[in-house]
Amino acid sequence: MAGKNRALVGLGSYWVNAIAGCNDCHSAGPQTQYAPGGNPYFGQSKVTNAATYVGGGRDFGPLTTAPGALHIVSRNLTPDKTGLPVGGRSFSELREILKTGTDLDHLHPTGLSSQTTNCLPAPFDGNLLQIMPWPVYQSMAEQAM
Repeated sequence: MAGKNRALVGLGSYWVNAIAGCNDCHSAGPQTQYAPGGNPYFGQSKVTNAATYVGGGRDFGPLTTAPGALHIVSRNLTPDKTGLPVGGRSFSELREILKTGTDLDHLHPTGLSSQTTNCLPAPFDGNLLQIMPWPVYQSMAEQAM
């Protein structure tokens, strides 16, 4: 934490862990979200699994019932060596994602694009994150981010 504003780091931790619950979706699932012996749903004292914390990988299943339908999997939010999330996203880009739901990686284009894999069928909009609750986050006050 050298050189960091402790109050802002604390506020960010509060937002990520207590308000938004980022690890609830951005972990591989309940089986890895808590450390062994630290699952509060089993009557144990809560201990978050540091090895999987915001590491992504949760499969939300298919968006449609069509055979071979695309599965949406949560992304890894673990910071890289510079402290930025994987992909080098800046705070302003993160704010854009939270406020608009824009998928800056364009991982799942709408099926009418020239790309033939990982496409979302209509009526889904491939420019928007389909699982992330950005419509809730867009109502947050700017200073809460």
